[in-house]
Amino acid sequence: MSNPMIPQFGIIGPSKNPYPGTICLPQVPLPVNASVRAGDNATIQVVELAVHGAALYSCVDITFVEDNDPRLANVNETNCFNSTDIGFSDVYTITTRAAGSNGTTSNAVASFMLRRSQGAPSVWTHFIGWLPVLAGGLWLLI
Repeated sequence: MSNPMIPQFGIIGPSKNPYPGTICLPQVPLPVNASVRAGDNATIQVVELAVHGAALYSCVDITFVEDNDPRLANVNETNCFNSTDIGFSDVYTITTRAAGSNGTTSNAVASFMLRRSQGAPSVWTHFIGWLPVLAGGLWLLI
């Protein structure tokens, strides 16, 4: 059984090469009708698609625990952060968060395509060069 957990989004990387950084999603909700108990096992799958058609499938097996379980680490800025040289975009719109910024930018396509940051190639070049998509979202298999 597959359950997309979050909407698809684009990653705007620093180049066409794989990014040597981190991406963290601190809060991923369960599907609306999912009922799990402490001790239940599941597999989370993340699917990334590149513009040239390649796909990367990453999986992790988990065991659900109670909120106060000592094995459950606190999620904070030291263990859950995003690299500063990547940005994010909505797959279906032009709204983006530029690499290294905290704000969101929503401009016309021409402005988006021509925008440059710190002498780097335009964001459009990054967008075309490396756009893995979290296709299929996170999948919960119970």
